[in-house]
Amino acid sequence: MAENYPLVEQREYGRAGKRGGFLGRRVARDDDELPRLAAHHVRVFRVGAEYIEDHGQLRPDDPTVVGAGSVTVVDRRVEVPVVVETRIPSAEAGDFTVRTTFYCTVTDPCTVVRDGVTDVEALLLGYLRAVPGLVEDGSDRPIVDSLAVRDRIDARLTAYHEMRPAMLSGLRARHGIVEVLTPKELADALAKEDDDRRKLEWTREREEREQEAALRRALLETELEIKREELRNTSALHKERNRQEEERQRSRFEHDTDAEQQEHELVQQDQRNRFTRAQLVEDFQLIGADPSAADFQAWRNGDITSDELAQRLDRRRQADREAEVQRRSFDREDERWKVERDDRRHELTRAEEREDTADRRREAARRWDLGHEDGLRRRQEERADTERLQRDERDWAKDVLTVKANLSRQAIDRGLFDSTIRDAGEFINGVGDVPYKQRADGREVPQGDVQGELEGASEPTERAERTGRGGGPDIDYDDNGDLDLGGTDSEASLGH
Repeated sequence: MAENYPLVEQREYGRAGKRGGFLGRRVARDDDELPRLAAHHVRVFRVGAEYIEDHGQLRPDDPTVVGAGSVTVVDRRVEVPVVVETRIPSAEAGDFTVRTTFYCTVTDPCTVVRDGVTDVEALLLGYLRAVPGLVEDGSDRPIVDSLAVRDRIDARLTAYHEMRPAMLSGLRARHGIVEVLTPKELADALAKEDDDRRKLEWTREREEREQEAALRRALLETELEIKREELRNTSALHKERNRQEEERQRSRFEHDTDAEQQEHELVQQDQRNRFTRAQLVEDFQLIGADPSAADFQAWRNGDITSDELAQRLDRRRQADREAEVQRRSFDREDERWKVERDDRRHELTRAEEREDTADRRREAARRWDLGHEDGLRRRQEERADTERLQRDERDWAKDVLTVKANLSRQAIDRGLFDSTIRDAGEFINGVGDVPYKQRADGREVPQGDVQGELEGASEPTERAERTGRGGGPDIDYDDNGDLDLGGTDSEASLGH
């Protein structure tokens, strides 16, 4: 079976980029992204849910190629042989090996790519195993009767293929040769294949060794040739140096001779030029730079006739008029070109300014969005911190209130306020309200603490001690944090 049949190559594409110059940028793919096609290959591009067939005519900037998500190369050869093997039981211990050859042809490349037909051999093997009665064709025959089994299977496959051809997506499979091999014949065939493979490997290794030997010989010959060439170059270099030295001496002699001859000729030419310039100055002073005057001078000297003089004057006037018209036309073309150049430069400048302005606006919008998001996140974090702090403070205030209530109840139960002049109701009423004060950062915290309330409760007892009314109880906390209100003889300490 041919490798990579019928899908030769598959590629997945990403988003196409822009390519080209500044003014000619366009969306296109690289030439390397398009797989090359043989004479019997076609390309199938997947564009969305559509599959488009291409025979190598689409360019990299074609909308189909740009919008494609993948490309697949499909083999369109006719009658490609695909060999399928399966086993059927025989009447003896061994099994027959049925080797069937199908000739496949791609009829619809788009369907082949869409249905993902990659393993044709597996599909044909499933078709072969689905033939009814194929497994029982050799169950009543011994191993040596392989020809009869082959004829029976060939007839069954031919009839079944005519009634139900192989249904492959986008492929046409034609039933071909059928071979039935015994275990010995299969082993011989496998051994032959192994021998052929070993011979092929041995031949390839021998060719590689021969190529390596030839390469080494070529390298040696190349090195020898390089050395011979170096010797030839050295000899040629010496000869070239001698020739150049001789040529340099000859050139120096010829140069000196030519310089003397040229100096003599220049002196003579200078004398001739002085005489010619003197004549020209004299003629110019008489005639001037006027060509008409020169023509009149030639007419007076008899060099031209009066008709030639008139024709020259007419041609000169006509040439002057044409030159003036051409000069004006050139001036107008030059002005028009300058205006078009300035307009083009102004248009390009405005386009660049618009692009720069758009980039700055996008950058400013992006920065504003980032700052806005940072502000929102910061305010949310501050709000969460404030809510958490207020919740902690409320819990702490509740704990303080609970402690105060417990202390008040214990003090009243033990008769702590029996010998004091402070009103117990006032103290109890003060327990139920926890005042708050405003901190510098704007948060409210409860004023006072449990120790302050206890100190306020013990003031009447201290005042009673100063006036001689007896000692009041000392409020203290035990090791567990509870209020210590005295021992079991508290009534005696209170004066009862």
